[in-house]
Amino acid sequence: MAVFLHLLPFLVVCAWLFLIFHAIFWGMRFRVDDAYVRVVVYGFSVRKVALPDIEWADRRCPFWNEHYTSTINPKKLVRLRRRTGWVKNFIITPADPEAFFSELRERGVEVRE
Repeated sequence: MAVFLHLLPFLVVCAWLFLIFHAIFWGMRFRVDDAYVRVVVYGFSVRKVALPDIEWADRRCPFWNEHYTSTINPKKLVRLRRRTGWVKNFIITPADPEAFFSELRERGVEVRE
């Protein structure tokens, strides 16, 4: 057993990397409620953008962004253009972008195609 103690830091790093990858690719969800667009990881809200702060939404991806993406599929990309902040572009990848756009439209956010 003492022989394997030198592997303990390596195993801890591997476990953390696995947890991070799992959280990004399988645990991250994007929700629209009455006041915010939320990035939720394992049920905890890790980032939120107020709906009145969203100027418009579209499918483009410019250079300077704040990313919360759960896939590398460019067809699922959604950009929320904010009114305030240094980084005004907020990039997310919901599972169904068209349904996400319809939820935003219901709450009064302009969606550009």
